[in-house]
Amino acid sequence: MKKVIFDIAGMCCGACSAGIEIALGKKKGVKSAKVSLNERMAVVEYDPASLKVSDIAKTVNDIGYIATARE
Repeated sequence: MKKVIFDIAGMCCGACSAGIEIALGKKKGVKSAKVSLNERMAVVEYDPASLKVSDIAKTVNDIGYIATARE
């Protein structure tokens, strides 16, 4: 398992962060996703054999937010 941190733009409330956590939690290969509204970020633990960082970002982007992986 690997961890990646994303900066998330577009969140405005707790429902936003919860929605992102739910969407990421349903993604095959994601072990855990913790989203912080206050810090505007997400920490995702995932299986790199199952998906790429870009796949995770696309999941967030597809529901209306902008996810940018930190280097």
